[in-house]
Amino acid sequence: MISIRTGFALAAASAVAAVVPLAGASPAGAVVEGPFATIYALTDGPCAAQVDASVSGNGYPDHAAFTVSTNMVGIGDMGACSLPVTLNWRNLTTGQTGTFTTVARGPGYWSNGGYSAIFAPGIGNFTGNVTIGNAYAPESGGVDFTVKKYRP
Repeated sequence: MISIRTGFALAAASAVAAVVPLAGASPAGAVVEGPFATIYALTDGPCAAQVDASVSGNGYPDHAAFTVSTNMVGIGDMGACSLPVTLNWRNLTTGQTGTFTTVARGPGYWSNGGYSAIFAPGIGNFTGNVTIGNAYAPESGGVDFTVKKYRP
């Protein structure tokens, strides 16, 4: 006999596996400041999630903002779920790389904003993509963003 948790995990894994062949390659050019492709993922806990993320170089003077919203759907009252969502960035001028991670909590709707979305990659032109801590599809695609030196 399969437990409800195991049944949910198998069903969710099947759903993600069905989406993977549709993921395909990223577009040739990255989007400039804005949203990444919507991602569907399994979570840490009995949920599946829809993840929408975006990046902007105008988060705060000399900073950028990585905003994330999720809708996590679980089975019954089986407990909480979480999902690490990471922005991987690279400075196109210096080659410097870095990451910025936020952890979404569910089930239900979750989003970050305000100071929790702010990070400091430095000044310059950047490209970024999103990765999720668990199985997910499709790839986020790339988004380019610029962080300019603050001038009052």
